[in-house]
Amino acid sequence: MPVVFAVPGIVMASMFVTFPFVARELIPVMIEQGKAEEEAALTLGAGGWRVFFTVTLPNIRWALLYGVLLCNARAMGEFGAVAVVSGKIRGQTATMPITIEMLYNEYSSVAAFSLAAVLSLLALVTLALKTLLEWRYASQLAAQHRH
Repeated sequence: MPVVFAVPGIVMASMFVTFPFVARELIPVMIEQGKAEEEAALTLGAGGWRVFFTVTLPNIRWALLYGVLLCNARAMGEFGAVAVVSGKIRGQTATMPITIEMLYNEYSSVAAFSLAAVLSLLALVTLALKTLLEWRYASQLAAQHRH
């Protein structure tokens, strides 16, 4: 299965560029949470997956969602790394930013600016979701600190 000039290459390049956003959100939250709850669940006989889904994931869900949202925002506009590995094959490996560039270079300004407007609308939706998650995550943290 080819990686370069194919979808797997685009996915790998996007993950390489965007996963630090997820790590930046999760690591501080997980350090603050500590290991006590996970260790208690293991001591009581829970398996690894059960500990993850019933203890760890509920504690990190807002940070994880926020990190994934930031990851998505970065991936939507990614150009450099994806342009190198995608091959810019129209209809197969051309992402939205690459398609905008190709249309602009072909003097299809109306199409390029229309697609750029769609990308801008997606950015606004992402910004609205980010604001909602920040509000929800902040209220969740405030509730945890009161207890």
